[in-house]
Amino acid sequence: MPTTITLPAYLAAQLQQRAADEQRSVEALALAYIETGLTQLGPRPVAASNEELANDPALLALVTRITAMPPNPASILPAQGQLAEVLRALEAVEDPAYDLEAEIAALDAAELEQRALDRADELAEGRG
Repeated sequence: MPTTITLPAYLAAQLQQRAADEQRSVEALALAYIETGLTQLGPRPVAASNEELANDPALLALVTRITAMPPNPASILPAQGQLAEVLRALEAVEDPAYDLEAEIAALDAAELEQRALDRADELAEGRG
């Protein structure tokens, strides 16, 4: 399968110099580097399933240790005022630049566009 890779100029120059030193083509040297790199990486790790994670003893021990930790006092902030008062104050603030009708129209247009995209996807995938 032909694949084109664009290298930064400094890497291309190094690759060309190394290929010339080894009396090989740039393509052959690049292929050798890629094969070596992929071989040294080994097989790609497979993600564990949720069930495997739920039964992982090391993970369970970590979760147990974290849940057993006492709360950090620096993270606890005392209440300042009443929530109801703050919410009433926020309701009283009016933004003259905010246009509710325009906001609703924009959301309706976005929803119509999303529905059209979903329908086009269904048709393209033969589900329509």
